[in-house]
Amino acid sequence: MRAVYRGDLDGTVCAAMLIYIGLCDETSQAHPKDMQDKKVKITKQDILCNLPYHPECHMWFDHHSSEIQRGDFHPDDFQGSVELAPSTAGLVYKYFLPQHPELKRFEQVVDATDHLDSADLTLEQVLNPTGTILLGFLLDPRSGLGLSRDFSISNFEWSSQLPELLAKHSIDEILAMPDSQERVQRYSKMQESAAEFYGANSQLDGNVIITDVRGKDIPPANRFLIYTLPGLEEGNVSVRIADGKKGEFSTIAVAHSIFNRTSEVDCGEVCKRYGGGGHRGAATCQPSIAEADRVLKEIIAVCKE
Repeated sequence: MRAVYRGDLDGTVCAAMLIYIGLCDETSQAHPKDMQDKKVKITKQDILCNLPYHPECHMWFDHHSSEIQRGDFHPDDFQGSVELAPSTAGLVYKYFLPQHPELKRFEQVVDATDHLDSADLTLEQVLNPTGTILLGFLLDPRSGLGLSRDFSISNFEWSSQLPELLAKHSIDEILAMPDSQERVQRYSKMQESAAEFYGANSQLDGNVIITDVRGKDIPPANRFLIYTLPGLEEGNVSVRIADGKKGEFSTIAVAHSIFNRTSEVDCGEVCKRYGGGGHRGAATCQPSIAEADRVLKEIIAVCKE
């Protein structure tokens, strides 16, 4: 059996637990948009974790509100667990724990994944992350480490190893490994320059923090850093536009501030209008280059109070 998962902390922890209980002996990362566009070959031997539904899958686990509300994308009857929850890892843990009490080993990791994926973090955890939270930021594609090309192995190679490593090692042991340490040191070193970068490329328009980093070299950074910056901390929702893969499209990320929790906009529903999706509090879409400016303006307008 194969675990097909989104390569963030949530999906990675799901895949690790499936390996640990002996349900999967193979893993494969997939991007949600590629799943939506049916670009990923899925069979009855696949368990989907933290990804949109595919009709050929064996089991499906997901917690994204945009998928749950998208009735034509999933059936009424399927194996697995799909519901609103802090993380998909929490759903996998709860689903298999009765038959596999050995999963208690992952209890603290799942709890931290719940907090990170639902953005339930303290200022200290954002500015000085450790343990599972730090690993989550290293894995988060929005941190930007995947843009660095001078690591000993690529970010994809490193992240692809993590489900199996998590099934065998503690978080601290994984963070101490050379390939992880490269990323820990790069991440820590770049936070000050990242604060300067985002301060220079962002503006507050009413309650909306707007960031445009198209065509720019983006430093690795904690995705919540922007909510701590002077002049931007009063915003309650952020809208960021960046270049997509190989510059073939644009990526727009919409998210609630985790420190000023007053925005009423449903980010998942907003992005779903443009072919994307996510949660109420955080979501993305990938408009074409030609449509990007129009979509950006429309999203900002919806986010304004």
